[in-house]
Amino acid sequence: MTMNCSQVSHCILSSIGSFIYDFQTLLTGIVAIGVAVGAGIPVWKQLKDTNLQTRISHRETLANLLRDALARYAKVEKELRGPLSTANNVTSDPIGDPIEIDAHDAHGVEQLFHGVIEWYLVTLANTEHADIEAAKATLKVAIGKLVETFTEAHWADHNEQHDEDHDIADDEWAKIEARCAAAKIEASERVGDVYRAYRTLVDAQQAWVQTLRERIAKLDRQIVDPD
Repeated sequence: MTMNCSQVSHCILSSIGSFIYDFQTLLTGIVAIGVAVGAGIPVWKQLKDTNLQTRISHRETLANLLRDALARYAKVEKELRGPLSTANNVTSDPIGDPIEIDAHDAHGVEQLFHGVIEWYLVTLANTEHADIEAAKATLKVAIGKLVETFTEAHWADHNEQHDEDHDIADDEWAKIEARCAAAKIEASERVGDVYRAYRTLVDAQQAWVQTLRERIAKLDRQIVDPD
């Protein structure tokens, strides 16, 4: 049977309607995916921008830490260099062999070490990397022992057994004099202990500086090439 134009059009429209009805879920999904992809592009860009800003901020923080650390370590070295050099000069001969310190020099160097870098060893205690703090604690003990040895090395020479401030028994005074004589010889070893403790501290400081520099370099690479 031959269909007229009206019947043909109605058939076509019915087929299209049936297709849409049957596949509307699929079509809806395709449209949704398209919308999601289109919306995801700016979101991804925003995430990349946020990550970049975070890295830049982190790099600035590390750079500040590095700058402050270098300034702090330089100040420590400057303040300790003079007293250590003086102590070494009065406890070692020109070729480096230990010598007995005299009472005058012992008193003078003792004064140089009183409170030296206390701002770093005491005030700033427990503010740095654990390895640095351990080295600081060792150096603090070494300096304390050095000052004590210098005090013992000159005390008997600068005080009397019997005066208005002291009345020391003979056996006790003999012990003081013996300790004074021993301390004058031990002073060189105590200076060496401080040198070694400070060297360990410097090594720990430099290791931390290297760590900071490596972290900064890694962030620099990520900032330049975020992908």
